[in-house]
Parts: sequence; C-alpha cells; structure tokens
Amino acid sequence: MLLASPSALVLTALAALPLLLSNSADEFDDTHGAWTQVLKSYADDGLVDYAGLKRAPAELNAYLQSLEDVDPLEFASWKRAEKYAFWINAYNAYTIQLVVQNYPISSITKIKAEGQIWDRPFIPLKSLFPEAKAKRLSLNDIEHQILRPEFRDARVHAAINCASISCPPLRSSAFTPKGLEQQLDEVTSAWLADPAKNQFNIDARKARISRVFEWFEGDFVRDAGSLPKWLALYAPTKDRTWLRSGPVALEYADYDWGLNVLIKAPAVEEEAGKKNRD
Repeated sequence: MLLASPSALVLTALAALPLLLSNSADEFDDTHGAWTQVLKSYADDGLVDYAGLKRAPAELNAYLQSLEDVDPLEFASWKRAEKYAFWINAYNAYTIQLVVQNYPISSITKIKAEGQIWDRPFIPLKSLFPEAKAKRLSLNDIEHQILRPEFRDARVHAAINCASISCPPLRSSAFTPKGLEQQLDEVTSAWLADPAKNQFNIDARKARISRVFEWFEGDFVRDAGSLPKWLALYAPTKDRTWLRSGPVALEYADYDWGLNVLIKAPAVEEEAGKKNRD
C-alpha cells in the first residue's frame, strides 16, 4: 500500500478548500431577505393577504425552513442583535403561518386550541432554545421566555405582531441585525403616532393608549421609570414634553382581535397569480 507524500496531502487539502468555502458561504442570511420578499408580496400597511399566501405558501415555507435549518452551535455564536432580529422575525413569520394554515378565520383567537392559541407548541426551533418544556416552541415561549427576559427591551412590543387589528402594525420588511436599533425606534414611533391605536390630548393631559401598555406595564416602567416617561421617548414630538413632566391621565383602549386581513380585489389577485405563474 502506497502512502501519500506530505506534498500530496497538502495539494489534496488545497483542492478541497473551495468546497469548504462554498459550504461556509451557504450560511444563514441574517438580512432575512426571504422574509422581506414575503412581506413585500403579501403585506401592506400592516395588513396581510392571507388568502394569497394560502394559495402560494412556498416562499413563506422556504423562509421558515431556513430558520429551522440554523445550526445550534452557529446560533450560539451569534451576537445579540443577530439573535434579537431572528426571534422577532420568527415570531411574526410563524404567527402568519398559523393564520394561513387555518384561513379563512375572523380572528386568530378563533383557531381551535387547548387553552390559548399562543400556548400551542408548533414551532420547530427547540434546538435553539432547549429550555422549552415541549418538543416545539409556542408563540408565548418566544415572547415570554426568550424575547422579553433575554433582551429586556420594551420596544419589542411594537415589533411583534399578533395578527390582529389592534396590534402594532406588522413591519413591511424584515428586522435585520445591522439596522435593528433604528428599526425598533421607527416601529415604536409609528405605533404611537397611529391615532387608531394611541391618542394624546395635551389640553386634557390625557393619553388613550393600547391595552398592551396595561398588560406589560412592568416592561415599560423598567426601561424608563414610568409609563408616561416611556411614552415620551417615542410619542409624536409635540406630545413629549407634557408626557415627561406629568401628571398624565392614562386610559386603555378596547382591544380589537379582528384579523389584520388585506382583502385584494379579484382583478388584483388574478394579476398577481399570473405574475407568479410567469
């Protein structure tokens, strides 16, 4: 049996280098470009074309598969912003998948489940969060076991979307590690500037705000010292001074769990279908 010479072994290793490089170049796309493409195709102004996604789920499914293919060891080495953006996008994408699989429905709360739908374990990302009790994660696992305690940032409540009218609007493109801080500021400011969801009355020194602020008051107080002071950080500029100086009367709006559905005209749907076929 002939043994390869040291020089031959070196040449063999060099020959294999392009293959190794091509494999490393095949890493997860941290720009979440595939998710942005889904949003641009099927979402508009916070509303989602669930019917269109039901007919053509391939892009959404491919993106979710890319999340599920992330290697746990690689994930563990990611920086904070990479993980933070990943889990926000995952929450939103799996929420949409859940609705699509059960569409047509009038509300995400109408999906049959044992207990609340947010406790249903259906997300196959346990390898990235082995602390989960079930074999699969639930939306509540992502929100309350990962996003809130790990990243400790109340802006997350403006970033994740529960597929309902009263939710902070779904962002029209993916959250990315590189632009995450600015993106979080933008979605938070846009949420507070939407009079359908939050209203500020300087004359009465009163704020009529989303019920989210009541449910998760502790997160906002932790980040700013008080709820009015947190609102002052992101509210429309004209309202920031009086919110910060107090006193402020707070009132919580009723929460509309109706589905954030985008209804497309038949002609628009037909044209979109033609483009997909082409």
